[in-house]
Amino acid sequence: MGRTENGPMGSASGKVGPLVYYRWKDKDCVRSIPRVNKKRKLSDDEKKNRGKFGLAQNFLSPLSAVVRLGFHNYKQNQTAFNSAMSYTLTNAVQSDDDGFYIDHSLFHISKGITSPLEDVTLAYEEGVVTCNWNYNPTIVRDLELASFRSLFVAIPDSDKNSILGHILNKKLEDKHEQIHISPSSNGEVYHIHLGFVAVDHSDRIIDSIYVGTVIA
Repeated sequence: MGRTENGPMGSASGKVGPLVYYRWKDKDCVRSIPRVNKKRKLSDDEKKNRGKFGLAQNFLSPLSAVVRLGFHNYKQNQTAFNSAMSYTLTNAVQSDDDGFYIDHSLFHISKGITSPLEDVTLAYEEGVVTCNWNYNPTIVRDLELASFRSLFVAIPDSDKNSILGHILNKKLEDKHEQIHISPSSNGEVYHIHLGFVAVDHSDRIIDSIYVGTVIA
């Protein structure tokens, strides 16, 4: 709905019929509303872009609580979830003859400081995933290790099983984290990701790493 300022003879703003009135650089401007042909067929590129966006959104939605911590303040003027979407679309969504897919080696649940983790190992035994790590003392010298808590998730290959994990659980200096995954009859593949965020209100975040896979 349009409105006028300074009475009926003043400048208009907003939508009036097929026109939109607005101000730009202290000037009164008007533009027409573009017509949208709802029956128009999408181009191949448009179909691909919609498929790519839909894949990323569906993939990240169950991880929203994680990426909202892991991508907090990653980009100015963007929400954490939108930042994660942008990063995932640009880097982790790949395609082959079968369509789009998520490349977990390029995917991150947190982005920020270069990860100091090294000698990371992964094991699955009796329904428990165990991740152990060490860290580079040169990189962590000024990080205040006790302030960093883990983001640890197991993402199943199929949508038949739920994403599992912990948020803000272990300290970086604890050097280990675990998730319980009940064995399945079909042998589900889980992708394991590990990141850290500071809980001292400093907004510091450590790049997550892709630890590898386990079959449960």
